[in-house]
Amino acid sequence: MSNTQGPLILAIDGHDGAGKTTMATLLAQETGGTYLRPFGGKTGAALIDSAEKKDFQRVADLGKAAINALLQENKHQEILVFDRHWMTIFTLIPSSFWKDWLPVPPTTLCYADIDTTLQRLGERTEEKYTTAYHTAYQEQYLSIGKQFGANILRTDQYSREECLARLLDWATNL
Repeated sequence: MSNTQGPLILAIDGHDGAGKTTMATLLAQETGGTYLRPFGGKTGAALIDSAEKKDFQRVADLGKAAINALLQENKHQEILVFDRHWMTIFTLIPSSFWKDWLPVPPTTLCYADIDTTLQRLGERTEEKYTTAYHTAYQEQYLSIGKQFGANILRTDQYSREECLARLLDWATNL
């Protein structure tokens, strides 16, 4: 896990309830990396609003700006662990916009089946969406992850400790 040309970027991505925040936090702790969440708060709301309005250029620009700001702020860190990155943006924009994001950093897609996802989301106080909504996003993440050769971590099939061990193995072998 070394990178002589700036920080090593490890992206942890996936749909809501997939376990990405838990895994990104644990990975940052275990590697001594810096945990970063580029699309939280107002930025996340602006991304969703722009996507719903089909203002895809704004989605791409907001996503890039959020990530680049964190990269600039943390340029002297050795390891940066992103809780969401390019893959989230790719679920919100048409593929014709993707070329401006290439190459993508090493990424693990956290993935859980729909029942596990709904159970996890049911424990939250966030706005509720339909099963069809969540299923569509899960399928989109999985398709993009496979297309780009992301490491796929089934958080519904392994314990938290096993997931972390798999993440550490992935990161160590980059």
